Amino acid sequence: MPTRNGSEYIAALRDGREVWHAGRRIADVTVHSGFSGTIQTLADLYDKQHDPKFRDIMTFALDGERVSYSYLAPRNAEQLAHKRRNIEFWAEQTLGQMGRYPEFVAELVIGLLDWTHVIEKTNEQWAENARAYYRYVSQNDLCLTHALTDQYYDRTKRVSEQEDPDLILHVVGETEAGPVVRGLRTLATLAPISDEVLVYPNRPRDPDEPDYAIAFAIPMNTPGLKILCRDLYAEHADPERYPLTTRFDEVDAALIFDDVVVPWERVFVYKDPQLLSGINYIHTWGQYSTMLRLVTKLEAFLGVAQLLTQYAKRQSTAAAQLLLSSLMQDIEILRSCIRVGELRGYLSPGGTWAPLLSPAYRVHSIEASDRAERTMEGLLTSTLMLSGGASDLASRDLGPFVERYFRGGAPDTKEHLRLMALAADMVMSPFGKRSQLYERLQSGEVDRMRLRLYGQHKDPAPAERILRFVKGLDDGLRTSRE
Repeated sequence: MPTRNGSEYIAALRDGREVWHAGRRIADVTVHSGFSGTIQTLADLYDKQHDPKFRDIMTFALDGERVSYSYLAPRNAEQLAHKRRNIEFWAEQTLGQMGRYPEFVAELVIGLLDWTHVIEKTNEQWAENARAYYRYVSQNDLCLTHALTDQYYDRTKRVSEQEDPDLILHVVGETEAGPVVRGLRTLATLAPISDEVLVYPNRPRDPDEPDYAIAFAIPMNTPGLKILCRDLYAEHADPERYPLTTRFDEVDAALIFDDVVVPWERVFVYKDPQLLSGINYIHTWGQYSTMLRLVTKLEAFLGVAQLLTQYAKRQSTAAAQLLLSSLMQDIEILRSCIRVGELRGYLSPGGTWAPLLSPAYRVHSIEASDRAERTMEGLLTSTLMLSGGASDLASRDLGPFVERYFRGGAPDTKEHLRLMALAADMVMSPFGKRSQLYERLQSGEVDRMRLRLYGQHKDPAPAERILRFVKGLDDGLRTSRE
């Protein structure tokens, strides 16, 4: 099957999936205002895969068909560069605002494919399941989400010691068709409008907790799977006042597994805590995608800040220049981090070319994202408290006043209002605040990443250099005395 188009993506969402919000079941996400704007954004991107202007950026030829570069398992640096161009295109089209668009989890499936060199040492069938899943989702150009987090349980007790064992997703039985799972997984971003979900825990399981050690993938319309959405920020939002919210809100969701049967052929790890403890290996290419997207997001922050500062006639002040330069600084540093990771690229044990990304890069990117929000607030101040909007211009009674008073130094009032709305949606709206929290925590707590960096940092040269200097001080003293 060739790469899908927008109408095929939309049609696939009308599959009877069980989506809930505020106590009501949503029969068709494609026509609900809480989802329709983002669905259209993704549909447009799928359509671009067929546009001659973008086809070679987004897809490659394979066996007479076109396949998304998101699903390319690169074998060398040149192929990784092709992937980068595709990642950057997806990010540019969404201003870096969609952390879980289809490109991202496709990279996790690349990681899963590469990890089969480990899985097969334990169970060849599980490894073949993973390879078959990669072939299936890449050939059908599917949109995927993933669900990792165990949320509402007693953290003073081990997984297997919970009073209610169903608080954490686990195996409760087996059928001829596959294992039966029950429990909760949270923060499945994009779940209501994805085709399938990749499920595994982000924390290891102890050896005596095999029922909780499972990794698998299922369609979103699987019987027994309930998708419970957080607030739908776009549902009643004015697109002129919330231009990001109404186009890019990915809608995080909790997934309730009510005795869901997982087909055996969709199981990648089963009741094996030791094997499952290494599954975070699959995040390598996803982290690369995240870094590239975040640079694009920071560039969007910079672009908005530059234009509004210019329209306010403040671009020549030292205060504005210092704030803008902090954004420029972080963008340049992160670009350099990515480039170093690419130059240090390596062929993984699974035969896939990977960038060598230090945890330090990801930590810096999180700090840069937080700084960007503070910079926007410090630079734009009360401009972020949006009052007039472009939709007000259509009012016969109010429009002339808005046209007169809200133009500022901009060449056009509507353009100025839209830029102010964009800035406010970046940092002041529920969408913007959720986005900042996402950037801060989507790879785990920052301190955990710092601890990982400490554990991985094996360079003895700094300490050895200092020891040589200290030990050489005696020689220097003797020489001076002589």
